[in-house]
Amino acid sequence: MATRIGSELRRSGRATLCVPLRVCEPGTSKRFGVGEAVSLKVSLWGGLLAFPLESVVNHGQKLLLTNEITAETKESQVVYLGTVGSNRRLVAVQFLESSPNFWSLTFPPIIPRRSPVKSVGPTRSVYAR
Repeated sequence: MATRIGSELRRSGRATLCVPLRVCEPGTSKRFGVGEAVSLKVSLWGGLLAFPLESVVNHGQKLLLTNEITAETKESQVVYLGTVGSNRRLVAVQFLESSPNFWSLTFPPIIPRRSPVKSVGPTRSVYAR
């Protein structure tokens, strides 16, 4: 089974970006909570968002995100419910399909991390006599 270490298994690069979002359930115009959600970290495939504490979202729930700057809308699904603090709740979402235009960014390519070279067996020091 492959383990996820750093960015080795990521599908796209990540960027720190604060974008105001309108969030509703697909097929409705009902907003969650009083305030707007904002993005914190984003990728081609979704992002980490900050929701107001009064927002109610569940793991696996489908959400319709609208970028308030570009008016682009994309369907997503909640994949992680994070910590609550500083009057916000962290929620990770993934888009149901990649969305290169949603965040209005060009994402950097994924560069796999190189594993440190480990020696096999004991090392010997050679001293001149």
